[in-house]
Amino acid sequence: MKTSGLIVAIDGKQVPLDECGWFERRPCGCILSAVVAVSGTRVLATAEQVIAHWNPTKREREKAAREGITAELMALAHYREHIGANWECEQHTASEVSA
Repeated sequence: MKTSGLIVAIDGKQVPLDECGWFERRPCGCILSAVVAVSGTRVLATAEQVIAHWNPTKREREKAAREGITAELMALAHYREHIGANWECEQHTASEVSA
């Protein structure tokens, strides 16, 4: 399997970009969406690239910025080991359960 060959530093550790994903987060920390950083020939190596991927128009990007939505690069192993099903904050988990 061919890889991109790109390496990124996350929390001081060198990680192949092919083993990472981008996570769209609310200011509270909840994850709204996620996308793998490398898929076939598509490479999302920067926050700007992934924000444009999620929000193709300038209006959408400006709205996300106003709402404090951010893009976080994370090793997929870290996500699986430390986040997994706990991708929502207590406030949003409780509000969606009661709805």
